[in-house]
Order: sequence, then C-alpha cells, then structure tokens
Amino acid sequence: MDVTMDLEFTPRSPRPGVPYSEASFVRSSSRFTFRCEEIGIALVDLWNFGWEDGPVVDSLGWELSTERGISHALRKKEIIQNKITPVVRSLRQQGIQIFHCNHPMFLNQYPQWYVSTTEEERARLNALQDSRVAGMEENSASFPEFEWREDWKAKHRDDVFNVRWMNEQGRVYDQIKIPIEVEPQDGDLLIYSKEQFERLLRSRGIRVLFYMGFETDECVINSSYGIRNMHSHGYMTNIVRDCTTTYESAETVKGLWRTKVAIEQIEKLWGYSILSDDLRQSFEQL
Repeated sequence: MDVTMDLEFTPRSPRPGVPYSEASFVRSSSRFTFRCEEIGIALVDLWNFGWEDGPVVDSLGWELSTERGISHALRKKEIIQNKITPVVRSLRQQGIQIFHCNHPMFLNQYPQWYVSTTEEERARLNALQDSRVAGMEENSASFPEFEWREDWKAKHRDDVFNVRWMNEQGRVYDQIKIPIEVEPQDGDLLIYSKEQFERLLRSRGIRVLFYMGFETDECVINSSYGIRNMHSHGYMTNIVRDCTTTYESAETVKGLWRTKVAIEQIEKLWGYSILSDDLRQSFEQL
C-alpha cells in the first residue's frame, strides 16, 4: 500500500517570483509517495525525567537531578505525552515499524531486546563495555603540548558543565526508563548502534526514516543511530518538527531558536521535515 505526503524543507537558493534574499528562504514542500512497508519511526533517547517514577538523586533533589533544568525536562515530557505518543500509537496500528533508539543499558530490560539483537551482537557489546579503559596516553612529541591542552579542556568542561555536579547527577542513569506512554510494544525493535540498525532496516526493506526525540542538535543528529550516520548509508532521514527539541539558553529559550536552527540544518543537509499531525493524517487517509 502506498502513502503520499508533503515533506518540507527550507530552501537556500533562488525561488521563482521572489527577490533572492534571506527573507525569501521560506519553508516549502515537496510531494512524495512511499510504500508503507519502507517507512520506519526512529524514537531517540526518550527518558522519563519529570514522571512520578523518574530518576532523582536524593542528595540533589528533582530540580538538580534533571539534565538541563526543569523547563527543559518539562518541555520534553509535554512533547512525549502530547505529540509523540499519539502519532506513534496511530502509526503502530497502521503497521509502521517503530524503532526505539537508545542506550543499551536502558533497552536490555525489555523483552524486545532479544528479538532486536543477535547473540553475537550482545556478546560483542558486552566485550566492548568490559574493555573500555578511561584516559589516553600522553604524546610528548605533540603540539600543542598534551598537558597544556588537557588543562584548558578540563577548565572549559568544568566552566560549562560543573564537573562536581555532573558526576553527582550522573547517578540518575541507573534509574532512567523509557516513559510508560511510549514503552516498547510487541513488534517494536530496539536499536543501540548503526550496524545493528542497518541490519534490521535492510532485512525489512525499510529505507525512509522519521526521527522523533532528543536532543535535536546532539543525539538525534550525531548518535550512532542518528540522522547523520544513517543518511551517510543512503537512508532518507526526516525529522518530525514538533516531536523534538534540545536544551536552550537564556538567549534562545523564548523562541526555541537552538531547536529551530537544528531542524533547519537537518533540512539543509540530511532530509526533510514534517509535523506529527500531517504525518499521522497521511496514513489515516489510506
């Protein structure tokens, strides 16, 4: 069965009938028709910060246990509950494959883990985790000198992230779960790496991906299973605009400018975008 939808992009080139200026780079659309069987939904790093059973470090309390502040956590919760959940439930009923792309430590508690991974993949993952060694060898012949660059990088990391707080807040990761509204269901698949993702996509003939999740400019784009990697393998990688966000700053939060710029970057380099209602309604018209 085929589904037709309008996918959107922001042009960076002259458009007919309008002056060639930045003000003319207005979001536009292009029509596509896909086979339903070649479409997949990629849910990236959906975590339960802000839920009653959400992760909290007792010594920090709820506010300081969040990744990037209360407003960020609550915005992601609202997106999960009001945007991602309805469209995922609808598309699952339509037979669209749902992929939960996340860290293996959050995925291996679900029964779908054993359907999604091979014995060899699980053994390789365990061996990789066991063999990781922190730190790096000093290269005395390098320039800038090893000690100098490590010093300034450590200071910058502490200035930005507050290493003492970050180490304490990191204790929440043992408590993180996928929110109950979007927990893996029968038939869903769990993804932890680009190699495993590509194996499952290839075996199912899926080549069109719609990404939802967090953070738009970090994990959604740059994780192993993210847009950049999958695009490099030829998959069509699209972002669902109202099903994603990233953490903002005092200068950007009012307009969610970091999120918007990241979406435009995806449109420019790696694929198209769509709103969740438009995606859902494309299938409901079948």
